[in-house]
Amino acid sequence: MGTLPTTPDFDVWPVSHRLTGAHAVGAAVQVAWDDGKTCAFHAFFLRENSPDDATIHPISREAVISPLELPENLTAQAADIDGTGALTVTWSHGGHVSRFHPGWLRAHGWFGDIERDDTRVLWTAATQPTPPTFDGPVALADEAAFLAWLEAVRDYGVARLQNLPLKDGLLESVVERIGPVRESNFGRSYTLEIKDIPDSNAFTSDALPQHIDMPTRECPHGLQFLYCRANTTTGGEGIYTDAYRIAEDLRRDEPGPFASLTGDVWTFNNRSGTSDYRASGPIIETDQNQRITGVRYTTWLRAPLRAPLEVQARAYHAVRAFAARAQDPAYQMVFAYRPGDLLAFDNRRVLHGRRGYDAAGGTRFIEGIYADRDDLHSAIGTLKRNQSRRKQAHVA
Repeated sequence: MGTLPTTPDFDVWPVSHRLTGAHAVGAAVQVAWDDGKTCAFHAFFLRENSPDDATIHPISREAVISPLELPENLTAQAADIDGTGALTVTWSHGGHVSRFHPGWLRAHGWFGDIERDDTRVLWTAATQPTPPTFDGPVALADEAAFLAWLEAVRDYGVARLQNLPLKDGLLESVVERIGPVRESNFGRSYTLEIKDIPDSNAFTSDALPQHIDMPTRECPHGLQFLYCRANTTTGGEGIYTDAYRIAEDLRRDEPGPFASLTGDVWTFNNRSGTSDYRASGPIIETDQNQRITGVRYTTWLRAPLRAPLEVQARAYHAVRAFAARAQDPAYQMVFAYRPGDLLAFDNRRVLHGRRGYDAAGGTRFIEGIYADRDDLHSAIGTLKRNQSRRKQAHVA
């Protein structure tokens, strides 16, 4: 019977539906599926994704042709379904024949709208009083448990490992299992300690209102990791807030402030004698579909707003509306850092802060490292792909 063709990438595409018909129509190929759905693929869409070695490199799975190598008047001369269930297309130029995996085709077909895989869980203090928590040694030893922790970070914006050993280098080794460390003006890593001359409020024992780190960067660091190795001080509890929940509540209840928070542009700058980072953007970021994609909010790094008086009036009013919810206990997840805890959170979604603590009353040793959201999604995708391949091999 033969085997299905490879796909133009490394992902695993299950065959959930069979092709039942295919025919060439001008510059397109129309196909039908066993559930009654139909879709059409443009000739260029198919030809440049043809999974043959002349089009896609067999090892890197990246394209080796330019769009200009395909003729402007390219068409499909014939389209059919072969004995393996794959789509075969014979092209008008060069006699080239392509074979396409039905699982890949189904996943990339247009059926009237894009199905968005939104796994985000928005929360308040009532629905999520503590972070999703996993046993650290188990997660580091078991790939499925590690993946579950990463998916919780993705979905809730924050998740915790507990009971980890207290040793040098552990935090960096965990982060590098996800992706590269992203350095900052505080170095490759940092320790939340009290400095004689602090270059951030974080390096004091004062309370910190909820905020994101690095709003002063063009693209603020996407992930933050805090690893507690000692904490015998009084106070200093972590305070975390889901800014996406706040944003959606503002969208529903206070549309005026929400419009300002998504439209008016603020500048953020760090107040340091040794560096001068500045970046601008709205406090709530949205995509073309008005879906919340990030926040840029840190009270003590927000620069004065240079704008007409009416813009200043609405923008400061909107900031107060956002702050009122961020500082409302109803939105706040509050917990103590315990030795062996490793907290990971989405720095562009989850605001973090702390209660003040008595620096003279004990020892506090918390390490921090940054990475990026892209690394989290890549690690999740790669681990899930590996799981799918193992399942397929077991079935075979």
